[in-house]
Amino acid sequence: MNSNKGDSSDHTSHTSQDATPVIGPDGNPILSPEKPRFESNSLGKWRITTQNAGISAMQLQTMPEDKVVWFDTTFLGPSALELKPKGNCPINFETNVPDCYAHALEYDGLHDTTRPLTIKSDPWCSVGSLSATGTLVGSGGYYKGRSAIRLLKPCPNCDFTEKSFVLGSERWYASQHILEDGNLVIVGGRKSFNYEIIPPDTFNIPIKKFDFPFLQQTTDPVENNLYPFLYLVPDGNLFLFANNRSIIFDPKTAKIIRELPPLAGGSRNYPASGMSAVLPIKIDPKNPEKVYFDIMVCGGASPFAFFPVDSVQARPKPKNVYWPALQDCNKIKLMDPNPHWEKDMLLSPRVMGDMLILPTGDLLILNGAKKGAAGWWNGDDPNLTPELYMPKQKLGSRFKQLHPTTIPRMYHSTSAVLSNGEVLVAGSNENDRYVYQGVPFPTELRVEKFTPPYLDKSLDKHRPKILTKPKKVKHGGPFSFKYAITTPPPQPLEASDLKMHMLSPPFTTHGYSQQQRMLVLDVRMRGPDTVQAVAPPNARIAPPGYYILFLVHRGVPSAGIWVRLVTK
Repeated sequence: MNSNKGDSSDHTSHTSQDATPVIGPDGNPILSPEKPRFESNSLGKWRITTQNAGISAMQLQTMPEDKVVWFDTTFLGPSALELKPKGNCPINFETNVPDCYAHALEYDGLHDTTRPLTIKSDPWCSVGSLSATGTLVGSGGYYKGRSAIRLLKPCPNCDFTEKSFVLGSERWYASQHILEDGNLVIVGGRKSFNYEIIPPDTFNIPIKKFDFPFLQQTTDPVENNLYPFLYLVPDGNLFLFANNRSIIFDPKTAKIIRELPPLAGGSRNYPASGMSAVLPIKIDPKNPEKVYFDIMVCGGASPFAFFPVDSVQARPKPKNVYWPALQDCNKIKLMDPNPHWEKDMLLSPRVMGDMLILPTGDLLILNGAKKGAAGWWNGDDPNLTPELYMPKQKLGSRFKQLHPTTIPRMYHSTSAVLSNGEVLVAGSNENDRYVYQGVPFPTELRVEKFTPPYLDKSLDKHRPKILTKPKKVKHGGPFSFKYAITTPPPQPLEASDLKMHMLSPPFTTHGYSQQQRMLVLDVRMRGPDTVQAVAPPNARIAPPGYYILFLVHRGVPSAGIWVRLVTK
């Protein structure tokens, strides 16, 4: 990465005074070329925010206003968080024995406080996403939770409501995504070679289930196609990646529109758990419905890496049975006439990692292991060093290693981007119970936060502040808010100095942050302290629901605000 030394000096800075755009003959503002980013020498830093959260974060969803919900499993014994008051031990309807322990909690991402939640149907290896109203819709899981639905509304004292035996198929290790009409599609799961579409926020579900042979075709002797990578494409179809193959299909008919080139080198889905994300989607105000849609698939494992670590009797296992993880990182430009995989290389191998879109539009790659595969006792050599992926850099110089953590985060670890720009990191349990000693990697209950380089104090003078909240963000409609730069520089800002980034909060589990995407909006100046942008044009490009809105000044993001994108 270019250091751009001197970019953070005052002579390159601009202010928001007197900024009226120059309008071209087509009625759009004439934008100057983008200036270099302000840079810091920081590699980020880590701090522990909670020593014992009580529940291992196997599955995690960020809710509106930075309430982070995570849960483990109700079937594999007690957690480390007792229910209150003492003696509150409801009967676990799956095991039929009293359970005095919580299995879900709400973590306040900005204040580091916890609130136990009640969950009954086992959510182990389940899936979820936010509906357009901000309700967490959890689907599937294990035992009596395999076809369950769990709902959690975004309100201060709300708790889960749930119902078992609702879905049309069992969904263990499935994937889920909101569609343009607000319905949810749930794809796959162990031995479930189909998908279904359900309405959100309700248990009264008319089953719309479609057989889907592609899921069976991509299953190998150890599967390697669970938690498939699933994305809504700008034309309303769905992209699905399973094992090493990918397709585009019509969710209304199950018709495969296009089969894409296989990705060579190994397997990418559970248990060879790689990572995936969509690169930020730039909306061109001149042609808002024409967008690029580039998908990343990185890391993973050999399709055979699970075999030598499969036996649960042989633990701890000899070091030589853990095969090296994959180190390649691949991009496909889905909207190209003939899309193909462009190969790059991570700076270290990684399986079971997380890939998050940061407020700047860069990607953060963290957690995971350098050897082995996903599953209990199946990983070794934890990868403690995050990597930053910078998509605008040249091929071969897009990755940068950041400051390492000291806490291994492998199987059943999770992470989330918060509105203040920090990254919350939790979980990791290589064991089939809560185990704290006598094993190579004990159950991890500490919660960390990573402060990325863009939050370095040396950049604070360039940091924008959002001063007001947009009243409404509607597809295709303009919205505006007031802002300020921390230290106003001497010259006027140009419109190209600022970007609005809208980040959807994903459901993260098993190395895959589902439903994650970022929209990049150009801004127009409206006086000395007001900016305006036009929201994404439709729900195919940006599904309805809650987003975190950041104002980014030449690579330096503001603290974000939560907004709701609506279609009406």
